[in-house]
Amino acid sequence: MRFVLRLTVLLSCLATISGGGLSAQTVGSVQYPGGYAQGMALCAPQNDGTCVTTSAANALPVGGKQESFALVTANAAAAATTVYGGGYILSQGCVNYNSGALVLRYRGPDGATMTGMVSKNASDSSGGTLVSLGSNAVVDAVLPAGSTGCNVILSRVP
Repeated sequence: MRFVLRLTVLLSCLATISGGGLSAQTVGSVQYPGGYAQGMALCAPQNDGTCVTTSAANALPVGGKQESFALVTANAAAAATTVYGGGYILSQGCVNYNSGALVLRYRGPDGATMTGMVSKNASDSSGGTLVSLGSNAVVDAVLPAGSTGCNVILSRVP
């Protein structure tokens, strides 16, 4: 008897679902209550500075976080900087390495020691070196003693 009752309830639920209980419905325009509530909508910024209400045709922009850091400019090293994390391209070059190596460093697990990650003794000629950094990694670059004309840029790959 219990089985028959359960089966009846199950079949009535299925009939409701197949009869349109879960079908898509269209909704008319939305009216603000009493005409006093301000309407708000998300908008997608356009290249000309305007903002268009989001829709399938005008979706919100998505993409990776863009970052670029000049770690060394004209042979002057910048202070250590915190990066977002992920894949980066290290582009570097010096007029003269003076038989030394330029070193990209990151702050180690002890929170104080800077640890060498990439060492370069010649300028990049084919787009740079791909490096992976953890979230909120602190990085800097150390110049070789006596070097001249060095520049180092670290750019995140979105």
